[in-house]
Amino acid sequence: MRSRELSLGAERTRRWRERRQQGVVVVSFDVAPDVTAKLIRFGWLDPNKRDDKEAIARALVELAEKATELEVTPASCST
Repeated sequence: MRSRELSLGAERTRRWRERRQQGVVVVSFDVAPDVTAKLIRFGWLDPNKRDDKEAIARALVELAEKATELEVTPASCST
């Protein structure tokens, strides 16, 4: 089993190095329940996945990609 653990660790390290070479930045942050609720309400997140970290991350990335595609700026959102 020890060799299996090493191979899993080696695989994680390989993927991390590959993402780093591609310029991918990994971030970590807290998402409040009200933000998750808004993602669900606006259709970015499946209600059944409200506790799924990967689904929440995917929804936030898709939202950010759409905002940049539409060139939404903080100034365009202010009231």
